[in-house]
Formats: sequence, C-alpha cells, structure tokens
Amino acid sequence: MPVLRENAQELAAIAGEVGAEILAGHLRYPSPTGGWQLGDIDLEEYLARHRDRRLVLIIAPVSGEEPMTFRCAICGFVMDRAGECPRCRREVDEEARGMVDTGEDRDVLDQVADLFDDENDNSSLPGT
Repeated sequence: MPVLRENAQELAAIAGEVGAEILAGHLRYPSPTGGWQLGDIDLEEYLARHRDRRLVLIIAPVSGEEPMTFRCAICGFVMDRAGECPRCRREVDEEARGMVDTGEDRDVLDQVADLFDDENDNSSLPGT
C-alpha cells in the first residue's frame, strides 16, 4: 500500500533520530551488476554488510500521485482521509492502559451522599 510522501519523510526522520540507516530512491532490477539497486546503492552489496544480523526492514512505497490529504488538528499527522487520527487514538489507548482502576464502582449519587455525610460529621463539632 503506498504511503503518503509526508508520512514516509516523517518515518525516515524518526528512524534517523534513533540511529537507523535510511535508504531512499527508486528501486530497480536488474542493476548493472544484475541485482537489485535502490538509487545508487547495490542492495546485494549493502545487505551483505548486515549478513547474520537481526534487522527490521521497513519498506514504504511512496505514492506517485499526491492525493488530497488531511492533517490532524491536534498532532499534525497527515492522513489520506478525514476521520480519527490513528496517532492520537494510539496515545489515548496507551494512556487509558496506564490508568489505575480503583476497583470502586460508585455512581455520582454515592459520591454526593459521601459529601453530605462529611458535612454532617463536621457540623457536630463545636464551633461549626
């Protein structure tokens, strides 16, 4: 699935910030050496440097035509359709998972009753 150009650039920027290597360019086959080439990089030669290592490979094909885009008003994430922002949704979900449940299932009326009970307890004290 093609990725919006702005999102691919953001993904590359984030990867670079954490120390990842970023390759970008047109993917071609065969290269002059007969293998795969990305921009000016011979991928067979490049990947040989990482032989026997665990890698995470993210491939983000950039869409050729620039469709209409929508920007989240909260975080600025660029989306290809209007609607709920997946980045903001993920943050809300993560925050909700971090909240601690007190185990109390009390409704508003119970809480108001507690307030009145506290008020009545204080009115029995001298000087109130």
